[in-house]
Amino acid sequence: MATVIERPKWHRTMSSGVSLVAITIIASNLLRIVSTIILTRVLSPADFGVAGLTGAILNILLMISDVGFGVYIIRHARGDDPHLLDIIWTVRLARGLALTLLLAACAGPLAQMLDKPALQVAIAVTALHFLIDGCSSLAPFTTIRQERLLMLSLLDIASAISQTVAGIALALLLHSYWAIILAGLVGTALKSLLSYLLFPGAGRRLAYDRQEVRDLWHFGRTIASAHTIQVLLSNVDKIALSRIFPLSLFGLYSLASNLSGAASGFTTLYPNRILLPAFARALRDEPANLAQIYYASRRKLTLLYMVAMGGFISMGPAVVDLLYDPRYQAAATYLQLLALAPAIAMNNYAAREILIVVGRVQALLYANLVRLGWLLSAGSAGFLLFGPIGLVAAVGGIELPVQCYCWYELRRAGLLRIREEALIIAALLFGILLGLMGNALYFTLKAS
Repeated sequence: MATVIERPKWHRTMSSGVSLVAITIIASNLLRIVSTIILTRVLSPADFGVAGLTGAILNILLMISDVGFGVYIIRHARGDDPHLLDIIWTVRLARGLALTLLLAACAGPLAQMLDKPALQVAIAVTALHFLIDGCSSLAPFTTIRQERLLMLSLLDIASAISQTVAGIALALLLHSYWAIILAGLVGTALKSLLSYLLFPGAGRRLAYDRQEVRDLWHFGRTIASAHTIQVLLSNVDKIALSRIFPLSLFGLYSLASNLSGAASGFTTLYPNRILLPAFARALRDEPANLAQIYYASRRKLTLLYMVAMGGFISMGPAVVDLLYDPRYQAAATYLQLLALAPAIAMNNYAAREILIVVGRVQALLYANLVRLGWLLSAGSAGFLLFGPIGLVAAVGGIELPVQCYCWYELRRAGLLRIREEALIIAALLFGILLGLMGNALYFTLKAS
């Protein structure tokens, strides 16, 4: 009889899905911090303003055209069928080409509309992201479906490293916003290439089937509608403030948004790569225990995340003071306001995944309608009463009403546990308290 050699406990832990996501996020954020520490000493706030604006335009077009390719593959009964994957890849490639041509053609009018005519070429070059990404493999989605995340984590880390190294090298050479724009293209290109090299059988070919494309659109139109509202909500602040602020001040806001986005990476990857397939499996195997699994499977990590995010919010001034030179100190206020959104979003995104699994896909759309209502009311009131900072505060609090809506939907689905939700909120408040103490201690020690 063959002897089964059990892997060491440390090896099993490090190769688990949660650990791989955590390693990916930690590595990416360390690279992000190293990059910004160096770039803020080489580039001006105005350069970050240009990069933030072009990035916002890119993200808007990408999201409003997303029909949920990844979710469709993960949930589909034939998600591993090569012919189906060929059809989805073809549709995705066509979308990338169309978006590239569209943004390149509209670069001039967009620059004029934003009152930044000098950015026309930068916007047009940024459009290449769509084509490069459209050429990438679908292997990352099928890997999530199969809950095999090691190579996917390596893919994310390798592309982040390449973008960081390219950004620093180009900044030292060019001393302009082109360093950030070109480095983004380098990272996307390498990620596209590695999506084939790291995954066996990742190659795809052009294919079309009218019924399959119709089914994809039938599934994805609700997601596309939800994403359209979501991306407009998540970028309306950047578009509006880019007209109100000079590029130098907008650059401070973009830097704060980028830094708070370090936490957003975890709120995206963890629910999508770990919770979504786990919830789908639980619905197939243990539907009677779905509510228990929903909370138990994420309890410890969610509580730790909430404590950490509470501390991060309170220590925003210390973080900015520690990482950047005095030119960027004003970004601390923006950071504290914006960091509340990814803190609350962690719980909301987990609810989103379980609601998708139980068939309440429309909850994505309704949640974004809640966000839209909040931004129109609270954002308008905040801007009228307090100016741009009031709009920023409304953006930071945008996930609060969505949390209430998610509780409503979870209750309707028979999944809500009030005690568990209260524990999550308490963890965030505890983290804020610890952060206030830490922030005061930092500046006390600095002054002494």
